[in-house]
Amino acid sequence: MNRWNIQEIAFYGIGDRRRTLKFDIGKVNVITGASGTGKSAIIDAIDYCLGSKECKLPFFVRNHAEAVAVHWVQGSRDLIVGRKIPKAGSGTSQMYVRTGRHLKLPAASAGLEGPTNRDVARALIEKAFGIQDAEDPVISLKSEKGRATVRDIPPYLFLSGDVIVSRETLLHDLNRPKKAPDIKATIPYFLGAVDQASVLAARVLRQLEAALTKIEREAAAKARSQSLLTERSMALLTQAQEIGLVVELPSPSAPDAVLLDQLAGVAGRGVASTDMRDSEARAVLEEDRRTIVSELQTLRGKRQMLRQTIRDAAGYETAVSAQSHKLRLVDHMKLDDGRCPVCESQNDVGQAMAEKIRSSLSIITREALAVDGIRPHLNDHFEEIESLIASKYNRLREIEAQLSGLVRVGEELGTLGSILQERARVVGRIDQFLETTAKDFQVASTDTAMLVSRIEDLKEQVDPQARRERLRDAENMVSAFATEMLTDLPTEVPATGSRVVFSSTPSLSLVEPSRRAVLAMAEIGSDQNYLAIHLALSFSLQKLFETIKAPVPGLLVIDQISRPYYPKGGDEKRLQEMEKDDDQVAMKQIVRFLFDETARQTGLQVILIEHAYIEEDPEYVAAVKGRWTKASGEKLIPSDWPVRN
Repeated sequence: MNRWNIQEIAFYGIGDRRRTLKFDIGKVNVITGASGTGKSAIIDAIDYCLGSKECKLPFFVRNHAEAVAVHWVQGSRDLIVGRKIPKAGSGTSQMYVRTGRHLKLPAASAGLEGPTNRDVARALIEKAFGIQDAEDPVISLKSEKGRATVRDIPPYLFLSGDVIVSRETLLHDLNRPKKAPDIKATIPYFLGAVDQASVLAARVLRQLEAALTKIEREAAAKARSQSLLTERSMALLTQAQEIGLVVELPSPSAPDAVLLDQLAGVAGRGVASTDMRDSEARAVLEEDRRTIVSELQTLRGKRQMLRQTIRDAAGYETAVSAQSHKLRLVDHMKLDDGRCPVCESQNDVGQAMAEKIRSSLSIITREALAVDGIRPHLNDHFEEIESLIASKYNRLREIEAQLSGLVRVGEELGTLGSILQERARVVGRIDQFLETTAKDFQVASTDTAMLVSRIEDLKEQVDPQARRERLRDAENMVSAFATEMLTDLPTEVPATGSRVVFSSTPSLSLVEPSRRAVLAMAEIGSDQNYLAIHLALSFSLQKLFETIKAPVPGLLVIDQISRPYYPKGGDEKRLQEMEKDDDQVAMKQIVRFLFDETARQTGLQVILIEHAYIEEDPEYVAAVKGRWTKASGEKLIPSDWPVRN
């Protein structure tokens, strides 16, 4: 056996009491009985020992059992996972994990070995199952979107009571808002679309991209600071020129170091400089201001046109993408068999129609690729325009500051009446600026060339196009498996004869055979149909996992396949208690499917929790591991167990 199965589940009570459930490896195992005997708690126990944060075990179990342990086996390998049961509240943090060969469950909870905390326990289970995408155990313990953990495998192991006939929920826990994002994020990993290396590369890529974003954000802040330094330096130099301390203003594009050196020269010479005022300085600045205002108007017009172009491209891309997704269903229309896709007859008109459909698909594909290629260039050009506008605004502020300085100097000269006094004031301002403000803006630049190069290398390694192709291949495989399995299960119109279309979003739809209408889950109707669909999907996913050697145990725990045929609650049911003969036939067909499909898949184990006891089927009777009926008084937790203190 090359997949993990469950050999035993043990519940421990006080006084060294132990209740053990034993299961056959690679086969169907059945536990039947009355409601309220604790059958459904088997799912809760397995989930709890897979490191769930919550403990969903029912009150009676919590009140009488102090620990639970699950014994997993894979060939000669053993994995025993135990956990203390709280009397109330969330799950306990203490767990027990032991791996090895020829291990056995202890007789009492005190014998559980390998005590550890929940996070480390989960990491050890992941290592045993093969859910490893990082060698660093510290990294593997971190919770990160897109990283698969042992908490992401229950949707593929359990067909619980709230899912098995649901018209809305496709997988276990998918209806829980806190769990759904993790299921959707990790399903590509379990479907084999990404491997361990690409998962790690994607994680490092996200970290480096975040680091680059931070550096760029800090660089932008520094650039703003440098712009302010330039603005203030030019304003002081303009004032110095106006009162004859500077012969000629430097270029506004001069490096800050040049500006600071010139200011230092003015401060060093003091007030003894010769009057070198340039009466045309204000006129030149006014002309520069008019030019920049005109350029800003032109750039803003270009930005508005480019923003509209990007918006139109995005809308077109969305429309093309939606149309492409709809036309994916044409993959199931067998356009290459030479028959008309509408009437299925063999004729030239049908072949021509099929050719037109293929041509349409090709056109849509090319248009989608064209949009994908144009969008980055549009975005880059938009960013260039934004950068130019920001640069022009910065220069405009510098000019206005210089003009304000000239005006202020003129006013102050009229008030002070002394050129020497004004020179002394300007030199004082420059000294204070150089001693305090300028030092705050002196920052070192960061070279991001190596970081950018590393990011580009990782993008090539992650290869999103190859990921999409592998994901689509897995979707097609599951769809084909499920379509074939659906024919072996009892269904009603419109599910009868329909093709299954599975998507990793995850979602599922049917293409009904008469009109080839595409039906969402909510449109299908009938508990019997929903039961068949969930069974077909669960077994199909397990078949894919077996094929691609995914790190998912070969286990399906199914809570009551007889839900569409028996009323809720009550004692163990017999086949003859079904009101309709058709229901009895359907029930037998489902049971046959379970045994036959389990036998066809290597290493698959099924634990069936049922009300029905089908004594007419010898294989079913042989698979029964417990009959917890009202007459026998047998339960998951014996009634004579004492209450915990």
